[in-house]
Amino acid sequence: MTSPATERRARLDRETVVVTAEAVVDREGYDALSMTLLAADLETRVSSLYNHVSNLEDLRAEIQLRAMRLLGRHVQRAAMGHAGADGLRVLCHELRDFARTYPQRYAAVTRAPLDREGFFAAAGEVIEAMGVMVRSTGLPEERIIPTGMAIFSALHGFVALESSGYFDGVPELEEVFEQVVRGAVTAAVLEVTNPR
Repeated sequence: MTSPATERRARLDRETVVVTAEAVVDREGYDALSMTLLAADLETRVSSLYNHVSNLEDLRAEIQLRAMRLLGRHVQRAAMGHAGADGLRVLCHELRDFARTYPQRYAAVTRAPLDREGFFAAAGEVIEAMGVMVRSTGLPEERIIPTGMAIFSALHGFVALESSGYFDGVPELEEVFEQVVRGAVTAAVLEVTNPR
């Protein structure tokens, strides 16, 4: 009779390795991921992992891509039935919710891409959802990408501070977040009435 560890090693494939790596990231943090830690979780040797991933950077890149695709599915669902300023507010709240639910995967998608081409392909749904909302405010096409990036930058500042614990104990935190959202959305809408 084979042991559970032997059976697990026999079933090892790239998907299993990557899914387990995501669990390690969720538990220990994106920066803490190592082949040694992953091998321990899989009850296998580090050398066995290299049959399925090239190296740690390859694994981190795959985690970034999968996290970005997951974020894309979240924002696409949230965006349905919304448009304009209301839609932008919904996306702002969804981004924060994603970061709260998957703080380490959010950390992964906000790092410099390890596979640039793959990363921006994976970001398609996020970019599309943001683009649709910004476009529906009436902004000219050439302002859509800069405005979307500005909105994300403002939100990321808040989300990063919240994730780090900087805001712990702040009683008016929801009010602060709403002010950040109002500022980002208002700036986008003002671009329509007061173009550069």
